[in-house]
Amino acid sequence: MNFGYAKEEEEFRERLNSFLDRELTEEIARQNWEDKGVGPEAREFSRKLATSGFLGMSWPKEYGGQGLSPTYDFILLDELGKRWGAHVPLDVGYTMVGHTILRRGSEELKREFLPRIIRGEIEFCLGYTEPNAGSDLASMKMRAVEEGDFYLINGQKTFNTEAHYSEYHWLAARTDFSPAIPKHRGISLFIVDMDSPGITVRPLWTMSGERTNEVFYENVRVPKSRLVGEKNKGFYYMMEAIDSERNHVFTPCRLIPLLEDLVSYVRETRFNGQPLAEDPKIKNQLAQMAVELEVAQLLAEHSRWMESHEIPMTYEPEITKVFVSELDQRLVDVGMTILGLYSQLEEGSKWAPLRGRVEWYFLHSFMTTIGAGTSEIGRNVIAQRGLGLPRS
Repeated sequence: MNFGYAKEEEEFRERLNSFLDRELTEEIARQNWEDKGVGPEAREFSRKLATSGFLGMSWPKEYGGQGLSPTYDFILLDELGKRWGAHVPLDVGYTMVGHTILRRGSEELKREFLPRIIRGEIEFCLGYTEPNAGSDLASMKMRAVEEGDFYLINGQKTFNTEAHYSEYHWLAARTDFSPAIPKHRGISLFIVDMDSPGITVRPLWTMSGERTNEVFYENVRVPKSRLVGEKNKGFYYMMEAIDSERNHVFTPCRLIPLLEDLVSYVRETRFNGQPLAEDPKIKNQLAQMAVELEVAQLLAEHSRWMESHEIPMTYEPEITKVFVSELDQRLVDVGMTILGLYSQLEEGSKWAPLRGRVEWYFLHSFMTTIGAGTSEIGRNVIAQRGLGLPRS
């Protein structure tokens, strides 16, 4: 199995990096994490990505793409990740929602949304989690009731991180309330305009200072034409979208900048007259992280290879997600150990090594094993689908 790039793909990678050298700054890369959301510079960068031909390479030509291999999108995500952990600015639409619309949406939805996603114009926020339905999404209670040509939606979502700046809500709601059917078979997916009357967005703040949101629906009218795919099939579509998220969002390359920063730091920093790089324990820790990062990359490439060749995926993306998210935390822990008490200093402190980035990474790393499915749920999926073990 060869994970290397073909000549045309390597030329694309080189052209992309020349573009990123000119256009991508750390400020733009980090606007995705700021409390106000994707700022104007990041949105402009998104449009430049599109007009320069770097978005939509693998998407069908009839919707504005170029009809090439998914490998081109993976190259884009990897090369962005190597620069301050950046990703496509409007990434929910590009890496999760768009692929599901392409597979399951009506022709009307495809023509309305896919070209604008490819042009880097619009963003979606995920409306899955509820106060009592996180890991068990099938327990969601938000109701969508048919009323003429509309659905009338009421209920609450939580941890909708992009809701305060997205144009659309990728919303899951219950459309069959019969107790006689399994609860996962009564859920549907909708695309909702975030400026619809009856929607209220309220901020929640994480320990890292990042903003997420609660979203409340009160008699929100959504046209039936905004139903994605078939009624009551939404849970299955969500699972497909989550698999796509595993391959497109949890990219090991985004961990490379921190490892490289730590290697540079121990080479340049002396303790008791000797470079930290000569400490056997530190060398062993960083070498172990390099080994695990290589393993993570191979796991990711295998899942991507399956997706590129349209091979059904069951547990493979889940393995990648669990390993990469936990490696993120292990790498940050190594950084905290090497920097000692200085690792707790925030950005802005003149005493903070590596510009306070280790402290920033540490606070953000807790989300990786919770968001998009906890590691505990991930291991259950791997055990059941991969190993054939019974449900606990």
